[in-house]
Amino acid sequence: MAFQNDFYLTGSINQPTVADAFAFVGRRLQPGVGRVPDGEPGDRANWVLTQTPHFLDNPTLEVIETGGRRLARLRPGTTAADVAFPAFDYQDHAIASYAEFRAARDRGVLAPESKFLVSIPTPFNAVNFFVDFESQVEVARAYEKPLRDSVEAIQAAIPHSDLVIQWDLPVEDATVEGWFPNPFEDFEAIYEATARPASWVHDDVELTFHLCYGDSKFGASPFMGDPPDADAAARGGRHVYPRDASVIVAVANGLSRHVPRRIDAFQAATVTTWNRLAHWQPLANLAVEPETEFYLGLVHAEDGAAGARYRAALASKFLPRFGLSTECGLGRHSAAQLDAVADAVAELFETRAAALT
Repeated sequence: MAFQNDFYLTGSINQPTVADAFAFVGRRLQPGVGRVPDGEPGDRANWVLTQTPHFLDNPTLEVIETGGRRLARLRPGTTAADVAFPAFDYQDHAIASYAEFRAARDRGVLAPESKFLVSIPTPFNAVNFFVDFESQVEVARAYEKPLRDSVEAIQAAIPHSDLVIQWDLPVEDATVEGWFPNPFEDFEAIYEATARPASWVHDDVELTFHLCYGDSKFGASPFMGDPPDADAAARGGRHVYPRDASVIVAVANGLSRHVPRRIDAFQAATVTTWNRLAHWQPLANLAVEPETEFYLGLVHAEDGAAGARYRAALASKFLPRFGLSTECGLGRHSAAQLDAVADAVAELFETRAAALT
């Protein structure tokens, strides 16, 4: 099999505290996991929804009701220069969690080579949730300033040799897929806009991207789609699936063209319905730099190591080397599903180690 001897975690883990998340990673997923997130417990499990008041309680924006939703937009006669946001708290969580990370690593709970991963949604993801379509590009530019301040504060407080900054890109993927309308001029403008936050990451800090479609198995996602029938509605989860690997390749290549610094890794969500060679053939067109690691989200709780091996065999026809991951975070996995993922990871890497000896 062609996968690398490592495993990528994208951020969330269904554990009650940061300490519990670190203990789970150290006990069940290492040594395969080198980049360790804090699990995003509590309210942070809601991902970009933590940003709600920055938009809907913002006096420099106007809030309207449309389609049963409250959305912010530019006030008449204003531009991005007139929009202000309060300071964000991404750095507060990262700095507090890093202290726990250091303590866990020093005690041997985490492997000594572990790095601390901080995952952050791009501005496009925030405005897609909260801003009227016609105002999204301008408001995203205003949102960049406080977000950059947060990223700089993280880099000022955490040693660069320990730090990984990951940008989360579900809305970028969904827009290139054609599921969402594009507020930018074209797809190339999306890659340019995403490259700006990437450029804030210092050269001696690792930079990664999570090419996300949400989680296809658990709960609603922004890409859920209308359920086609009553059975699908009762089941929950996604009812719209990406056709194949074309979009993750397009986005990875687009970012590789526009990001001015080294990209250390891409993690790409995949789904269990990609079960034919044709689903994976677009990987032959991947054009990232040789030093950039690429991880495929092949490990799913429902079919474990066997399913991951099957999909890895298909993908390896077109991509000679890749790492493994789950499709998205582990925040919506039950305890039993977490165990199933950990068991699958252990089996996959035991098999891999045996093949190399």
